[in-house]
Amino acid sequence: METKQIVILIVGLVLLSVPMFLPQWQARRRRQKQMAKLHVGDEVMTVGGIIGKLTYFNTEENRARIEIAPGVGMQVVLTAISRTLTPS
Repeated sequence: METKQIVILIVGLVLLSVPMFLPQWQARRRRQKQMAKLHVGDEVMTVGGIIGKLTYFNTEENRARIEIAPGVGMQVVLTAISRTLTPS
């Protein structure tokens, strides 16, 4: 192969890989922003559809505690929180 063909091949691979990975990068960035905005007292929904109030949140432990009824709480990993229901 000539160097011109190799350069064209590399440029083609880069142009094909950007549309494949760009949505994943954007989704990861949105998720990180969402996690940064979480505060104790926010109403959140888990990926399982459970809605509750955030009573404990620790990014270092990767854990959160959600109160789903008065006096009833559950501990979840941060990736289980799908979205915040409290308006910002």
